[in-house]
Amino acid sequence: MRAQFFDCLDQLVKLVSIARESTTVFRDKKGCNIEEVMEELHSIDGVNFDNTLHTFAIEFFCARSKR
Repeated sequence: MRAQFFDCLDQLVKLVSIARESTTVFRDKKGCNIEEVMEELHSIDGVNFDNTLHTFAIEFFCARSKR
């Protein structure tokens, strides 16, 4: 009985993980996921990794609503 319980629990955890991964992408508007936003940021001339603007943008764009 205990083994069955843990098997069911493992399956539940896997299903929740899969569902979470698949819906995370769909919550972002087109062109607004973090990878796309950071790619756009890095394409701007003068924005370097040691730049104050770069540091600010990373913190700012962590919030989905601000992308």
